[in-house]
Amino acid sequence: MELKLSRRDFGLAAAGVVAMGATAMPGFAGAADAGGDWLDIIKAQHQELDRLLAAVKSAGSHEARVAAFKRFSVYLFAHCLAEEVTVYPALAITGSESASKQLYGEQDGAKVLVARVADALAAGHDSDLPAMLDTLGTALHAHVAEEENRDFPPLKAKEDAATNTRLTSEFKATFRRASA
Repeated sequence: MELKLSRRDFGLAAAGVVAMGATAMPGFAGAADAGGDWLDIIKAQHQELDRLLAAVKSAGSHEARVAAFKRFSVYLFAHCLAEEVTVYPALAITGSESASKQLYGEQDGAKVLVARVADALAAGHDSDLPAMLDTLGTALHAHVAEEENRDFPPLKAKEDAATNTRLTSEFKATFRRASA
């Protein structure tokens, strides 16, 4: 059975409208339950995204690439949604509105790249994938570096313990809903 990829499915999964189910995407909900606070969880998820993207790149067949890309995409969109509804608003509220807007924009750009890869996979253009996946990986690494080094540590330091606890709880809950 061949897995079909569509932008609509990825978009609906990202919005939490379509539940992918634990059987379809095992282990994702557990990614929200990792130890630590919201920043620790985000860093762990960034590492998992690297691993999932590497699995797409190293897949040995078209079918394996499709399955690996679906897994990567759903995880990425659940992660993006959790950041977009919890952390990015907190950045804006605490005076880093320009950073928040920039990060939203970068994630929108990543979603377009994901749609392009999905289109190439659906059309069977596997020869186009290495360059597209490299572009996506480069964009993700730059985005992650900004979050982990420039934007998120000062936010965590600005917030009191109660607010950081709330952000952690909200991030976990949003990721769980989007990946379940």
